[in-house]
Amino acid sequence: MEKVKGTRDFYPEEMAIENYILNTWKSIALKYSYKEIEGPILESADIYKSSGQEIPEQTYRLTDKSGRELVLRPELTPTIARMIQQRKDLSRPIKWFSLPRCFRYEAPQLGRTREFYQLNIDCLGSESMLADAEVIATSIDIMKAFGLTEKDFYIRISNRKVLQSLIQQVSQSSTREIFRLIDKKDKLPEETFLFNLKELGLSKDQVERLLSFLAISQIDKIQMYCKDMLGRQGYEELSSLWKYLEQMSLLAYCRLDLTIMRGFDYYTSTVFEVFDSNKGFRAIAGGGRYDDLAGIPGVGYGMGDVVLQLFLESKGKLKKLPKQKTIYLLYIDEALYPKAYKLAQELREVINIEMDIMKKSIQKQFEYCNQQGFPYIILLGDDELKKQKFKLKDMQTGKERLMAKAGLIKFLTSLE
Repeated sequence: MEKVKGTRDFYPEEMAIENYILNTWKSIALKYSYKEIEGPILESADIYKSSGQEIPEQTYRLTDKSGRELVLRPELTPTIARMIQQRKDLSRPIKWFSLPRCFRYEAPQLGRTREFYQLNIDCLGSESMLADAEVIATSIDIMKAFGLTEKDFYIRISNRKVLQSLIQQVSQSSTREIFRLIDKKDKLPEETFLFNLKELGLSKDQVERLLSFLAISQIDKIQMYCKDMLGRQGYEELSSLWKYLEQMSLLAYCRLDLTIMRGFDYYTSTVFEVFDSNKGFRAIAGGGRYDDLAGIPGVGYGMGDVVLQLFLESKGKLKKLPKQKTIYLLYIDEALYPKAYKLAQELREVINIEMDIMKKSIQKQFEYCNQQGFPYIILLGDDELKKQKFKLKDMQTGKERLMAKAGLIKFLTSLE
């Protein structure tokens, strides 16, 4: 029997990697004082209508016995907006993070599956670009926590208001269509992108002007082109964001990139994506500001586990994962099991303990311990029980030593 296409099985070794990623995400979110939340895995299909065209088309849909159209959640931002609207007593800023399992019916490919875990970090209630800067800072700290440097990744940052102002200077009639085309620019050959622009009715001069706008890579060069109120507002937001990122000493990780759109229609201002420096993978994370979605200002992003894992593997960052210590308690005779179990329960207060449940011979148990890589074995026999001194064997050196229970517990505690 085969698993459903686009889903994943997590054997212990895969689960160890997954937990490493999830725990790293969680540790950084907590350091910034974000609080963990969760929402339902099933949502009403209506909640995703403001997510643009792409998300509703990719949802797994079902109809329940009451005739309600439901979907397996493809993302969590609309759920967060609903949760905010349901609670009027929440203190601001509202700083939340979540680790949802999400589902999207799209073509499986490198870095993309139909089932995935995703980190969501959201800060709501603040209009200041300081909130945007902090949210971006968490994404940088997460990448650094995995052992990555500014040589490995960077953040592409843009502002929708700026881009809308610039596009409207090129064409007043095809703004929305140009938006969608720019969003796909990285996935299209250049000639296809240019052809599609011409198909929208843009002249050669209009295309060249648009390309010159998209090539702007310095904040100060935007100001001269942002002539309307929307453009000036976007420029002020970008300038403010850049100032905060500079104060945080994070500009080495950041690049202005006006081709960043983000496909969701609910983004209103800042948009950004985390990319590997060689651009060998799709976006590792992406998000932005959504001031109209939850009834209050908000900014956040999602980071998927699939492409992140591929990137970390390409950088050799998953070869030596931190492992939780487990000790094997080997009792010499089956009659000693009750006392061995009692000792194991005491030791489990400070460390993981495994015991034989297969009735293997002593030799087979040693073979098993070598195979599993236990760092130490506690050997328990009649003599050890009588003297209340327990033999601890170092599996790397082969050395053994007798230890009283208190000393054994102290030693095992130091291993954690």
